[in-house]
Amino acid sequence: MINGKEKLIVAIDTDEYEKAVDLIDSLEKSVDIYKVGLENYLASNGKTVDYLVSKGKKVFLDLKFHDIPNTMKSAVKAVINKGVWMLTIHVSDMEGMKQCAQIAKEESERLGIKKPLVVGVTVLTSLSNEDLSDIGCNMNTEETAIKRAKLAKAAGLDGVVCSAKEVDKIVEACGNDFVTVCPGIRPKTAEVGDQKRVVTPSEAIEKGASVLVVGRPITKAENPSIAADEIVKEIESVSV
Repeated sequence: MINGKEKLIVAIDTDEYEKAVDLIDSLEKSVDIYKVGLENYLASNGKTVDYLVSKGKKVFLDLKFHDIPNTMKSAVKAVINKGVWMLTIHVSDMEGMKQCAQIAKEESERLGIKKPLVVGVTVLTSLSNEDLSDIGCNMNTEETAIKRAKLAKAAGLDGVVCSAKEVDKIVEACGNDFVTVCPGIRPKTAEVGDQKRVVTPSEAIEKGASVLVVGRPITKAENPSIAADEIVKEIESVSV
């Protein structure tokens, strides 16, 4: 049977540290993994990450590093000692990704800690085929995500962030041991918001997603803990 709590990541989408702490405390028994993105990380000066680590929670640090190879490498090195479970970089040039994968391994070994997963962002779930065309990409979202996933694996990354719309194709191309992190997850009753490529929790798991990122359907719910529990149950309803 699937352990739904091991598959669910809750996105902390507030720029206030106190609200983040209240949310984490309200989800104490329901959620074990949290995503901290740019908004909260900068607003809290990283305090939310420290709070989560102090409570024994897993942290998905989603800062999406994207720069020249040396800068990306240095940024990855700088967060290794934060005790995070997983972090993101953008799928970019092969050399930059290789350096990020290597420094994560070397710095973790130097510090004597478990290496965090380093995953590459393929195509943001807020982007459509038209959006990619507007910026000069001659492939659609699925083709782009699959190609970038293959590049990420070849560079030594642990996995990718991708829409559940194409996760089955990525699993087929890169293998079951290649981590697939799927945002843009919305229960059928939830509003889509600014996401353009959304999938329900059960559909994403059925398509092979490793972990799911859920934000507003939980964080904006009247009772976040109940909302999280319902998604965990939906995940666990999938037969494997």
